[in-house]
Amino acid sequence: MTRFPPDRLLRSAHLWVLLGFLVLLVLTGGGARADIPALMVLRPAAALALGFGLWFLTPEEARRYRFLLAYVAAVALVVAIQLVPLPPAIWQALPGRAIVVDVDRAAGLPALWRPISLVSYQTWNALFSLLVPASVLVLCIGVGREQRFLVLPLLIGMGVLGGVLGLMQVIGPPDGPLYFYRITNNGSAVGLFANRNHQAIYLACLFPMLAVYAASAPAGLTLAHRRTRFWLCVGAGLLFLPLLLVTGSRLGLIVGLIGLASIPFLYAPQPDRSASSRSSRRWWYAAGGIAVVALGAFTVFASRGIAVQRLLAGNVGDDARVPLWQTSMTMLGKYFPFGSGFGSFADVYPIDEPDWALRPTYGNHAHNELLEVALTGGILGIALMLVAVLAWAVASWRVFRRPLREGQDVAFGRLASVLMLIFGVASVTDYPLRTPFLAGVLAISAVWLCAGAYPSSRNPSKAAYRAR
Repeated sequence: MTRFPPDRLLRSAHLWVLLGFLVLLVLTGGGARADIPALMVLRPAAALALGFGLWFLTPEEARRYRFLLAYVAAVALVVAIQLVPLPPAIWQALPGRAIVVDVDRAAGLPALWRPISLVSYQTWNALFSLLVPASVLVLCIGVGREQRFLVLPLLIGMGVLGGVLGLMQVIGPPDGPLYFYRITNNGSAVGLFANRNHQAIYLACLFPMLAVYAASAPAGLTLAHRRTRFWLCVGAGLLFLPLLLVTGSRLGLIVGLIGLASIPFLYAPQPDRSASSRSSRRWWYAAGGIAVVALGAFTVFASRGIAVQRLLAGNVGDDARVPLWQTSMTMLGKYFPFGSGFGSFADVYPIDEPDWALRPTYGNHAHNELLEVALTGGILGIALMLVAVLAWAVASWRVFRRPLREGQDVAFGRLASVLMLIFGVASVTDYPLRTPFLAGVLAISAVWLCAGAYPSSRNPSKAAYRAR
């Protein structure tokens, strides 16, 4: 009887735990609100998954991915610092606390010890929300190199499921049973998410995912199987394009163009240096571009290209985000340099909301993560963002310098860089990474990018390339 090495069995267990947790994540982590009932299941499961991953994390893995692990720990530490109670004399001297001091005085309350955060229960929620990306990160580090690539087809499959569900949502009644969240964009194709923007952002991520999946067929596959895989990916991409347009998300249209534009930098079929092959590839790219434009035009003319219609309609000045941004800029100086507390935006924004900006709805977020993190996290939040952007830029530069022929680590590293770029651009007018599932995709991308930009000396593809 064949016996599997303990290390192989352990990595297989890691893979199944990771895949199972991702399935749970896509089913329960499509909303960014703190009062979603499914979080009562998701977060305890994330804590167990994180404990499993940390228990079996090897010193070698910890050393190789020490920056990612240290960064997650630093984020958790910065959030936790805002929950430490401070003496009244220190707390009252913090910027932006005068209104609370006046209320205490008017109510006859004694001087109290308080944390930096003005809304501590929301900051606790922000701290607990880190369990999801942290668990995905640690589990992804723990699986084997080849097994880590198996996550991609699952992510694509989740996108197909969400896309088909979104199509059924727009066909059915706006308040039908296919909407899984109480507060959602009824009548729009939200898929497995609560927000149509987040659905559109993930659809945009699927274009580069399909490009890498089409090019990363195992070496043992026959030419016929490779072609079948290629055409399946092409068909899926042509399906996702109209689904992206019918979400009604202008932001999704913009990041979708980024996803489509990245395909030539990610898709690398089996090496063929002949001139006819290079010419044929150029024709395929041209034909693909024409097909995308034609399909998009057909969707718009069929009156289902809601995203394009909203984009062409303009009315930027009437966008509810504009007063949010203007007021947030004013508040930024008020609470700097310590911030108002992670997760506190919805509670502190009404304090400074001008009368002219009042609307029937309320501002749950600033719809600009750069602004909101700076406002709620202060100088430490800004520092964390700068470190993340710099690390992404350096790693992306390194991975795009490596030729695709070096192996799948490079292709997946480039894919991760593009996914992070899409999330970054989307964060300028939205908050995609506050959705647990997209935060998990970001964690996977971070591991892929690190593995592609900083290859290990034990990487077999790298050794084979050097041997050639």
